[in-house]
Amino acid sequence: MSGDLGSIMSDSLPVKDPLLIVGIGGAGSRIAMAASKSIGCRCLLISNDKNDLVNDNHILIKSGQWLNPSTYKLRSFASGKEDQIRSAVEGFNTIIVVSNLAGRAGAAMAPVVCSIAKESSTVISVAIMPFGFEKDRIFASGVALKRVRESSHSVVVMDNDSFLENNPELTKEECFAITNTAIVEVLSSIHTGGIDPQMSLLCTSKESGDSETALRDSAAMLHQQISDTGAIKRAMIYVAGGEKLPLSSLDRIVSYAQGIFKEEGTTHVAMSTMASSGGIRTHMVVSATQKTRFDSYDPLGIIPTDNYLDWNELESTPDIQLAIPVLE
Repeated sequence: MSGDLGSIMSDSLPVKDPLLIVGIGGAGSRIAMAASKSIGCRCLLISNDKNDLVNDNHILIKSGQWLNPSTYKLRSFASGKEDQIRSAVEGFNTIIVVSNLAGRAGAAMAPVVCSIAKESSTVISVAIMPFGFEKDRIFASGVALKRVRESSHSVVVMDNDSFLENNPELTKEECFAITNTAIVEVLSSIHTGGIDPQMSLLCTSKESGDSETALRDSAAMLHQQISDTGAIKRAMIYVAGGEKLPLSSLDRIVSYAQGIFKEEGTTHVAMSTMASSGGIRTHMVVSATQKTRFDSYDPLGIIPTDNYLDWNELESTPDIQLAIPVLE
């Protein structure tokens, strides 16, 4: 194991400028705007709701006469804007796509945007997963996550349900405020370093008086998503407010994290600090070889991907007009 940042980042996927952050839907747009402001990069917003598009660089996905289109119908409308999306993402070395897959816009559009962006750029996706009580959204989010993973070089997953299970006293809005802030802060740090290829889990904590309590909260959230911490191959720990801590405390954080993951020689642990106006918080980004809870979101996940019908074609709902005569 190692607490050295350079060793864990040596084989990470680098973030190269020029960088574009794409926010999809309401939550994705808010996070993308905040992250782009923190990093100082361009931002593109995409949504079917014009109220989400609060900057000049945006694409409105119109749904025509459909007042409440399904995820699949909305995806077909987004596919119809492929040329405009392709033009908007050209010329960037790295594109970060932020979407809430619990929302209809995120689940519908994120696979389309990632697929187009990957044609010419390195794509890092941030996917927010639904709460457990949002039963009607779990399947669509699971399928969308599969599509996003296929069309991205790296995926970071924030599971709001795991955070809420670990902090049941919080309201839904309080949960969003904490997890969205964590995403913005981690994206700001990723910009100066890198991210593990494939998929990583982002776990965070509430504000705490000490770093070890905050780290335990992050680890508890991680256990909600993956059962075997021995399958974790690397962990990057970001300490918000770490500049206020003595070096001995920071060293204990790495040692404590190594104790959590146990498998000496197979798990690499590194740490970075960031400024914070509040108390101490920790964000843990881990990558593992084991399946996560999201694999169960799609009940058909046991079927090999090469047996899916039209797997390479994104789902859409055809708009077929039938001339039906009036019979009297």
